[in-house]
Amino acid sequence: MIMKKLLSLIVTLLVASLFATSTIATNDYNSYNYETQPNDPIVIVETLQASSTDPFTIEKVEVEGVENPDMVNVERGDKLNIRVELLGHTHAEDVKVKAWIGGYEYEDVEDSTSLFDIEPNVTYVKNLVLEIPNDIDASKSYKLHIEAFNDQDSVRKTFRIQVEPQRHYLNFVDVIFNPGLSVKNTQPLFVTVRVENLGDKKEEDVRVEVSIPELGLLQRTFIDELVSVEDNGDDDEETSSSSDTLLLDLSNVQPGTYNLRVKVDYNRGHDFIAQIYPLTVTSALAKPGEVKDLIVQSVTSSMDLTQGGSATYIFSLANLGTTSRTFNFEVSGQEAWATAKLEPMSLTLLPDSTRDVRLTINAKSDADVGSKVFTVKVKEGSNVVKELQFDSNVKQQKVTSNLASLRSGLEIGFIVLLVILVILGIILAVNKMKGKEEGGETYY
Repeated sequence: MIMKKLLSLIVTLLVASLFATSTIATNDYNSYNYETQPNDPIVIVETLQASSTDPFTIEKVEVEGVENPDMVNVERGDKLNIRVELLGHTHAEDVKVKAWIGGYEYEDVEDSTSLFDIEPNVTYVKNLVLEIPNDIDASKSYKLHIEAFNDQDSVRKTFRIQVEPQRHYLNFVDVIFNPGLSVKNTQPLFVTVRVENLGDKKEEDVRVEVSIPELGLLQRTFIDELVSVEDNGDDDEETSSSSDTLLLDLSNVQPGTYNLRVKVDYNRGHDFIAQIYPLTVTSALAKPGEVKDLIVQSVTSSMDLTQGGSATYIFSLANLGTTSRTFNFEVSGQEAWATAKLEPMSLTLLPDSTRDVRLTINAKSDADVGSKVFTVKVKEGSNVVKELQFDSNVKQQKVTSNLASLRSGLEIGFIVLLVILVILGIILAVNKMKGKEEGGETYY
């Protein structure tokens, strides 16, 4: 009987010991944990275990609207809202949290916080936003990197991201205005719109519309079809295309600035994209000594240049009036792909005189290949008296290998050395002949 009671007591003690151990372990590793409620706007992607060896750890990473914890699916053009929780274990200074997506060709897709300090046993919440580019390749997966770091320590977590194209999505490539966005009311305005299909579906009967609503002016045309970039297996099908040139008649329009609207309707009219441009209409009636006494003519208006290369355009001004006039110049439209330099930036023209202006365009080394349009405004004070349009055809830079350059240099050096040796040979031969002639003479 005593042995039976003793055995029962030992079993009871063992069960109690196991329960206490389990409780301590749970408290050690889940000191900060909660469940997501059904109505919460943010879904937990992953919960990370703390490590006592790091001064801080990433406890949780959450992505708004994500339901699959193993793969983050986003569409082009989406904003990825990320919530990061850090837990401090020791004091740490100048900590920063950064999120980025690797593999995008044109620029960095990233966001980061400002510097902050961390104290032990304190949880820090940081919110980051990544904007998914409209033209990112949707045929492959990417990695989403979450990193917390300072100058001594770093912790990181990586997730897979699958970018999907939107079902229907068109994007503006370029809008070309001729003669520009400053037009006399006796000139027509020509507008050409180029769009591309970044969606998943082919778009047919795309309507391009140019209008000035407050003047009741409207013109439209159609692009027959645009296939998706991912489905472009036929060379005869286009993923991007330019509209027919649309003409707006500005005759009898009062001088002023108006909103010019460019709109593209697609997906049977259910979707559209639009942009607004300020259009300045000036009077064709010249004041005495103003535009009628001035001639502005471009000597070169279209040139080729390579990535990282430069091209120089020349335009001239002639003052046919009876008084001196001062002009300044403004370049626009090249900021994204090149830098511009004007020589001179302003000038004073005497009566019956002419001056040339040199415009040097330096293309960036990573400039997109293709035709680029930019403008130069000739201004007298704050008034635009002339607007010139120029075109640059950017070509890919040719890279010459170091081996080829070395070989070419050696060949040139060999030729130069050979020429020197031939010359030395001729000199030695001539000197030898002279010595024989002098040695053969006899004196009596």
